[in-house]
Amino acid sequence: SGINAEYRGGGFAGYYQRMAPENCRGRHGDMANWRPTFRSARSMGGTCKHGFRKYNGKCYKYLEDWGAGISFRKAETLCNMNGGHLYVPNDMAEHRFVESNQVAIHHAWHWLGIWCFPKGGESRNPAEFYTVTGEDMRVIQKKLNAQADPIDNHNRPCLLFHPRHDRSLKWHHQHGHEGQRTICEVPL
Repeated sequence: SGINAEYRGGGFAGYYQRMAPENCRGRHGDMANWRPTFRSARSMGGTCKHGFRKYNGKCYKYLEDWGAGISFRKAETLCNMNGGHLYVPNDMAEHRFVESNQVAIHHAWHWLGIWCFPKGGESRNPAEFYTVTGEDMRVIQKKLNAQADPIDNHNRPCLLFHPRHDRSLKWHHQHGHEGQRTICEVPL
């Protein structure tokens, strides 16, 4: 069905199925002309690295290695260096786990690995976006029913979440070159 056999099952389930089209590229600062291309070559072998928290086939960690406020591109690069990607929520249980104080910093915005609305203009529907993991936002959106703030997505293509219950699934758009906090997910 178009899914590479090496990415089926385990923490890789859903990865690299719907990659962003070629016209999805950053426009400002260190995001200019950038698009994610990293593909995790292997899993963590069933054990999370030190400092990561395990949940349902993946390991998660809030990373401060390059500071608390880093660009979307630097955040994704840092996650790639750990063998994964920026966090992409797949269902409510996972999102509640990640937004808990175990992983996310309470009362702070965090990058989501969701970016690029290739049509331009405005959209409140995250299903129209792409992920750094190649997971299909159309499938994820059916499970989460999240909303994105209605602004010009073409100029602010990256999405953020805030671990407060009234903001948790009302995601905000931001320029990718502006700094935010980083949570990585790495497949087991």
